[in-house]
Amino acid sequence: MSPRRGRRRGPRWITEIPETRRFEPVGGAKGVEVKVTLEELEAIRLVDFLDLQQQEAALYVGVSRKALWNDLRSGRKKVASALIFGLGIVIEGGSYLLREEGSESLPSSEERPPVEDQIRLLELEMIALEERLRLMRARMEALEGKVG
Repeated sequence: MSPRRGRRRGPRWITEIPETRRFEPVGGAKGVEVKVTLEELEAIRLVDFLDLQQQEAALYVGVSRKALWNDLRSGRKKVASALIFGLGIVIEGGSYLLREEGSESLPSSEERPPVEDQIRLLELEMIALEERLRLMRARMEALEGKVG
């Protein structure tokens, strides 16, 4: 085995492990899938879903902007290939620390982002969820209008 080049991959902080971690296309070949790591999913969530700048997301995850970009690019490529080629997606593994109160893997207070940054991220998540609820309500009202 050849020696590793560069630095060892450090763990990233993630907010949660999703309940649904497997997606399969309807009518697609079973067992053919791409593996998206939890830190790649976190990078996609922070940048694409919550609209954080890469620098902000990198600070929250606890890595450099370049490391976050590598996770983001890798995750996006895997999701795109699954959509284009009709592959399943499995979300698992990686090198991460779960940011959860009471968790043994919770980083020490000096390693965690400042409380203000954590509050800001939670506010952004709430805004994204409220917007999603608004869109769902509008869809539901449109469907109810077709029924009634």
